[in-house]
This record gives sequence, C-alpha cells and structure tokens, in this order.
Amino acid sequence: MKTKLPFISLFLTCQFLPPVMSQTYIGAPDCGGWVRQSKERPADRAWLLGFMSGLNMMYGVQSSTKEDDDPLKSINSAQQIYAWMDNYCQKKPLESTHQGGFELYLELMKKRK
Repeated sequence: MKTKLPFISLFLTCQFLPPVMSQTYIGAPDCGGWVRQSKERPADRAWLLGFMSGLNMMYGVQSSTKEDDDPLKSINSAQQIYAWMDNYCQKKPLESTHQGGFELYLELMKKRK
C-alpha cells in the first residue's frame, strides 16, 4: 500500500491542476511579411483561412449547436478576411497574423450577439 500512495497522490494532484496550454503556430506569417507578399504567397492566405476555420471549430461549434451562432457565417468571401488582415497588418506591422486572426474572430463573435 505504501508504494501505491505516492502514485495515488500524484494522480489526484494532477486532476485538479489547470491544463497547460501550449500554442504553436505552424506556418503563420508575420504582419511585415503579410504586407509585403500576401498576394504572391498563396500559402499564407491558405494558412489564414485554415486558422480561422480552426478557431471556429474550437470555439464556435463547441459552444453552440445553433447555426446562427457561427461567427464566420457573416463572412461572404475569403477576400473579406484577406482585406481585414491587410488593414490589420498595415496598422500593426510588428504583430503576427495569428494575433490578427484572433482579433478578427473576437470581433465577429461580438457582432453575432
């Protein structure tokens, strides 16, 4: 029993610790690169659409089953997302596109309410 006690204690301790979130952004261009070459590098644009879709799956779909709650439903085309990011990166060239994607998503979430 003495050998099981440390394992049980460790298990119970781990159950109540908040999860550690690691954020890795693979392929995310920075805003400086976005402004210079987003039209010439379709992979950057594809990354942004995938990132936005991933945010939507993670936050939007899990929180509700109603179609009206989908934040990306108000977007009519990928060009709108690109234009938003163009403006964001022009204003904040030292930021990253993943931060811009988060900000766009939060803005869309506010508009749906």
